[in-house]
Amino acid sequence: TEKRKFIVADTPGHEQYTRNMATGASTADLAIMMIDARKGVLTQTKRHSFIISMLGVKHVVLAINKMDLVDYSQKVFNEIDEAYRAFAAPLGLKHIVAIPMSALRGDNIITASNMTDWYQGPTLMQHLETVQVEAEEQAKPFRMPVQWVNRPNLDFRGFSGEIVSGRIRPGDKIKALPSARESQVAKIVTYDGELPEACAGQSVTLTLTDEIDISRGDMIAAAASPCAVADQFETRILWMSDQPMLPGRPYLMKVGTR
Repeated sequence: TEKRKFIVADTPGHEQYTRNMATGASTADLAIMMIDARKGVLTQTKRHSFIISMLGVKHVVLAINKMDLVDYSQKVFNEIDEAYRAFAAPLGLKHIVAIPMSALRGDNIITASNMTDWYQGPTLMQHLETVQVEAEEQAKPFRMPVQWVNRPNLDFRGFSGEIVSGRIRPGDKIKALPSARESQVAKIVTYDGELPEACAGQSVTLTLTDEIDISRGDMIAAAASPCAVADQFETRILWMSDQPMLPGRPYLMKVGTR
C-alpha cells in the first residue's frame, strides 16, 4: 500500500499442513488467525496459536470471519474474542486485535462496515498499516549473528550479518561470543556506503577498532548486555518430522548462522 510494504505467507489451516504453517510463521512479525464465526475457536486455532507463540510472533489479528452468516452478532463476536484471549494469555500473546469481518462482502477489510456499528476498532488494513512491529525489536539489546567474515583485501576485515535486534552505531562497545572478547565498532559498511546507525532487520558489515578473532557463527552483542553462553539449556521443541524424536539419540542443531 502507500503506507507499508507487506510480505504475506498464506499458510494452510489443516492439521496435516502444520509444518507448512510453522515454516511460514518463522519469520513473521504478525499473524492473522482466521476464525469462522459459526464455529469459534477450534483445536487447530489453538495449535497454530501455540506455534506462533513459540516462534516469537507477538502481534495477532483475530480475524473473525463470516460474520454475515451469524447476522453480524456482537454477542457471537464477543464470545469468540473472550474465549481466544483466555486461551492465549498463558502463551504470552498480549497484542491481540479482534476484528469482525466478512471477506465475501468486504466488511471491515478496507473500510468500516455499517453492518457492525457496534465495533469501533480499526479495519484489517488500517491495523496492518499502523501496527508497530519494528520498534519492539529495535528496543532490544543489540544482536548480530556473523554470517560471513569479509576480507576482500589485506586492508579490510569486516563481519557481515543481519541485525536481529537492537541498534548499533560507530563507537559502540561490543562483545564477541563465545570468546567474550570486547572491542568497539569502527564503521558500519553497506554496498551503498557507510551508515551512522543500523538497526534490526538491516544486513550490514561491521569493522572493529581491534583485531579480535571472530568466525562465522559467532554472535556480536552489545557489551553492556550480552546474551548468555551455555552448553546446557532447557527448551521447548517444535518437532516436524514424521518420525518421533528419541531420547538419547544425538541430533545436529543449527544455532544462529552455524
